Formats: sequence, C-alpha cells, structure tokens
Amino acid sequence: MVHRRLVFIVPALVLFAASGCRPRQPEPVQNSAAPPAAESAQKPAIPLPEPTLDREQLIFGALRALSAAALAQDDADRQKALAGRDFELHLRFGCPGAADNPSRTWSYDENKQVLRVHVSADLAADKVPASDLLLKGYEGAVGFVVEKPLLLDAGCPAAQLGPVAPLEPTFAVAQLFTGQDSRVQRPQQSYEITKKIDASQKPAQGLDLVIAGRLAPLSDERPIHCAFAQGAPACLIGAKFDKVSIENPVDGSVVGEWSQW
Repeated sequence: MVHRRLVFIVPALVLFAASGCRPRQPEPVQNSAAPPAAESAQKPAIPLPEPTLDREQLIFGALRALSAAALAQDDADRQKALAGRDFELHLRFGCPGAADNPSRTWSYDENKQVLRVHVSADLAADKVPASDLLLKGYEGAVGFVVEKPLLLDAGCPAAQLGPVAPLEPTFAVAQLFTGQDSRVQRPQQSYEITKKIDASQKPAQGLDLVIAGRLAPLSDERPIHCAFAQGAPACLIGAKFDKVSIENPVDGSVVGEWSQW
C-alpha cells in the first residue's frame, strides 16, 4: 500500500518541480501611452425630445396658471418651459345617457349602418375684439372647451357623479391667428363624418375628439392666460394645431382625421 501511494505522489512532485524550473517568459509590455484625445473625449449627449403633454398635464398647467393669477404671482419663467411643447388633448363626447352638447354629436343609423359625427369649435371668430389687449393683433380664433376639466382623463363619468359645481373653471385650447398667418393652415371650424361601419363598431363609450399640436405663447409671452370675471374663472391655452381626429376610445380606431398642414 505504501509503495503504490509513493508511485503516484513522486511523479506529481517531479512535474511540479519541472514546471517551476521552466524559464520565465517575458511579460508583455503594456502601452502606457494615453489614448488620443479624440477617443478619450466623451461625445456630447444628444438631447432627447420632451414627452408629449397629455390632458392631465395640460389641466395641471392651467390650474397652476390660474393659481398664479389669483395670487398675483409672476409665473412667466415657469410658463416659458411650456412654450413649444407638443400636446395631445382628448375630449370625450356623446357618452351614453349624457346630455347632448350641440357642438359635438354623433348618431348611428341602425338600418343603413352609417355613423354620422358632427364637431364644431366652441370658440370660432373671424374677428377678435381689439379692446382685449391680450388678443390685440390677432384676427380670429378657433378653439375647443375642455368639458369637465376636473376630470384628468377623458372618459364617461359614472351616473352617480351628479351635477358639476357651478364655479367650475373654463379651460379652452385655441389657435389664434394674425393677418400674416396662412389662411390655408388655419384650423377648420367644423368637422363632419359620414361613415359606414358595422353595428359591432358602434361607439359604446362615446367618441374622443383628439387635438394634437404645440403650445404657443400669447401676446403676454405666456401660453396659458387666466382671468377672473364675475363668474367662474377662465383660462385660454394658446396652441398651434397640427392634427384633429375623432377616435373610438374602446379600441383606439381612428374614425376621421384632418391634418392642418
């Protein structure tokens, strides 16, 4: 037993010793020179586009402007960050059981399977009163009122929601244009759709009026201007419309679309 164990142990020691007696290979010389300045310099970061503002963010922006106006605070710097921002505003209309808004209606002909939609601007003027200094220099306006502005998401309210408070503020997003603006690029004041659709695609939760564009500063350099009168306060959100569309909120399908370019 002892001799066998030595037979295996001794060769192992010989191999270990032999490996230790091998001539050491020269270590590779490391290049200590610094990398070229062009490679070591960090490339400047590409600025990412700011996210598109949605209904909730527009309402919060209007509420902040409303608060600043009520407290006589200067919010010019804060509003500068909003100028030029892209937005997409969803306005629900035609909910089941809700009172009809004559400016936004839809109907479905069961026999002919035809959907008819009518949307007209809440603010539509070819002439703007020159007495309003804020609107001085503008020829006209096209705008849409945000109904139920205390709802942060577009949707059909529950039946138990009840009537809205009488002092609910009025928020409206509008494009104002001057004599220098191209008449071709001015937004339409009304939109009509007559479309044949299957009965299964009939709007079950109303339709969404979707307004997409960019916030634009008014004559006071703020994109949102709020004022107080004898009734509820009102805020005007200045914008440049890029696209107006009608969507079915159930599946997101586009019923109609109008580009402003």
